[in-house]
Amino acid sequence: MADAKQRHPHRAHGREVALLALCHLESYRPDERARALELFWAHVPAEAGDGGQELRGWLGDPKVVEFARRLLAASSERAAEIDAAIEATSRSWRLARMDRVDRNVLRLVGAESLGLSETPRAVIVSEAVRMAARYGSERSAPFVNGVAQALAAKLRGETREEA
Repeated sequence: MADAKQRHPHRAHGREVALLALCHLESYRPDERARALELFWAHVPAEAGDGGQELRGWLGDPKVVEFARRLLAASSERAAEIDAAIEATSRSWRLARMDRVDRNVLRLVGAESLGLSETPRAVIVSEAVRMAARYGSERSAPFVNGVAQALAAKLRGETREEA
């Protein structure tokens, strides 16, 4: 079976764009974030040592941008609910103490679980782990895997065994 990135590259890339945007927005005060997001869309940050070439390519695809914007909107609209669910699920880790990438990957898990019901939970978790491995620390993927499984199940009102 092909993975989600191969079958729906615009969604996989949209998740990465949304993750980069969320990490970017954390550098700004809440009242500055709307303008900071405009700057993000207008001035592509350099990523992965390629001078921003890969990201510019993704941003040139309307499907990627549309999906990233949907994720960012869901994340913003339900931010308090998502953050509370992450803290309740992660038990021993407060949100503020989590690595920036891990925290924002989990926020996207919450946003996609709540706001985009067409995405299977297994895909949401798999993509979260992939992004954590790519952008996070060496401990990010296992941490995100454990929390994302429980978080997605909780927000969708499922048990962890249901997929």
